[in-house]
Amino acid sequence: MDEVVVAVESVRKEWDQTFVQTQEHVRAIESCGKSGRGTEEANSLPRLNGAAQDGMAVLRSLQVKLDLLAHQLPTEEEVQSANAMWKSWKEQYQRYNTIF
Repeated sequence: MDEVVVAVESVRKEWDQTFVQTQEHVRAIESCGKSGRGTEEANSLPRLNGAAQDGMAVLRSLQVKLDLLAHQLPTEEEVQSANAMWKSWKEQYQRYNTIF
């Protein structure tokens, strides 16, 4: 298998994992204050926010990696597929970025 194809697959897997983790952090932030554990949740909010911000930064860097790798793929079909994936990632990123 081509090295670039392997690299794109690795970036895709990392995106999927990071996106799920970031979603979990965002949901935890959104639920703060709803459970009645005021002080405990208030103390964890900065940590959750930092983790979500870190996740967003990783997602952004993965978008850049995919963009750079996409044009090095061996076939036009793979390039188009990677570009479609990049556009999808961009939309997902923008939806979550508006929260912050």
